Formats: sequence, C-alpha cells, structure tokens
Amino acid sequence: MNKICLLLLFVFCTISTALSSEQLVSNVVQITTEEYPPFTTTNLKHNGLMSHIVSEAFLLENITVEYIFMPAARSYSAAGNGLVDGTLPWAKSDDRAVHFLYSEPIFDVGWETFYFRKDSMLNWDSSVRDYTTLKGLTIGAIISYDYGDDFRAAEKNNVISVIRVSRLKQLFEMLLSGHVDMVISKEFVADYTLQHEFTQQQIAQLDFSPENNAPPSYDYLLFSKRKPTAEYYLRALNSGLKKLHFSGRYYELIENYRKGEYLIP
Repeated sequence: MNKICLLLLFVFCTISTALSSEQLVSNVVQITTEEYPPFTTTNLKHNGLMSHIVSEAFLLENITVEYIFMPAARSYSAAGNGLVDGTLPWAKSDDRAVHFLYSEPIFDVGWETFYFRKDSMLNWDSSVRDYTTLKGLTIGAIISYDYGDDFRAAEKNNVISVIRVSRLKQLFEMLLSGHVDMVISKEFVADYTLQHEFTQQQIAQLDFSPENNAPPSYDYLLFSKRKPTAEYYLRALNSGLKKLHFSGRYYELIENYRKGEYLIP
C-alpha cells in the first residue's frame, strides 16, 4: 500500500511540475544583448542581423522576442541570475555551460580578416599563415583586442609593426590614407563600419583576405538553467532555426544584410 501511495505521489508531483512550467511559458521571450554591430544593435533594422535571425526563428514557433540592450557583463549576469530568459550572442565555453543551455549555432561570426588597398602588394596565404611574409608592414588593430596566438607572437617578436586605436573607423581612415598597410577585423564587423562610415568609392579601393582557414566560429543564444522554461524555449528556437535553414530564409537574411537592406535611412 505504501509503495502505491509513493508512486501516486511521484506521478502527482511530476504532473504538477510540468503544469507549473507550462503555465510559466509565455509567447514573449525576453533576451538580453549588447551593442555589437552588425550582429546585435539598435542602429540597424531588426536590431541587427543575428537578432533578426533569432526573432524569425522564434516567430515560426509563435513566439515574439523582446530584446533588452545593456553592457555585455550585465547582459550575461541578468540571464545567469534568471531575471530574463536568455542572452545573445556568446561563444561556447566550459564555464558558461555550467549555468546555461546552448542553442544550436545562430551565426558564424567568422575569424579575423586582413583588409588592404588594392594597389598594395600583399603576399598572404591563409592556409600557411606565415607572418614573416608581412615583415616590415604596419597593421592597424583595436586596443585590447586579441587576434590569436600567431598574430600576438608576430607582434611581440617585432615581425610586424602594430598600431592600435580605439575605433575601427579610424583604422580604415588610416588605411585609405596610407598610414597603415593593413587592418585586421572580423569581416561582418568591418562591413558594418565600411557601409556606415565610408563612400562606395572609398570601399572600392579596398580588398580583403582571411587571416586563416579555421573551421567556423559560431555564436549562440544561452538560456539560463535557473528558468523552468529554459528547455521549452530552447526546443522552440532550435525548431525555428531548422525551419529557417530548410526554407532558405536563413541565407536570404544574410544576403539582405550584405546588400545593405538593414541600414536605417
């Protein structure tokens, strides 16, 4: 008799928990994010490319996204403490996996890319990545950014000369005026700056080459394990992302960005 009572109690608790989680589910999901153009930003239509991908994926599951913009550290903390449903965009790391559930990959944010003037004699092979071929050149970079072990070693050993400033716009100005030979940046981030700050005539003077041929570098949406609805929203987003890919809409959004359709007049 006691065993039957315990079994009934277990079933009751399981059903109650499931019902309780279902009741907490809303058709609006709250996501914190930061100003990280062009991926997440209030300065582009749809709050940026990555935000748009997430919004459309959720919409296919009848869920609307509410984005809350704040500095990166606060964005992560708010989600980790369960104050919101999730946070975007983040790369994978072991420490984050302790507190969060990872979605399927949202977007390949890419590795670094070298930008240079078309009239220069750049000799760079991204499969070999021999920095001695750049000896004597000056590369423009952003203060405090880490561009990988090989770049760091080449800079430390004076194989390359690196000038660091705080803004990418300034670096491209220096490149166009000949004050640096190259600029290093992620392609989509550079594209955003070039589209917003420079004329088509200036952009036409530049070319680019990937710094490496490494596998894709993805960012993800993280769902806080403190939220009982985390699994529900995770399944919904992953399902929506799968539909976006299958329909071709995912790639259409990326192409629309490349054509400048996210720019706010």
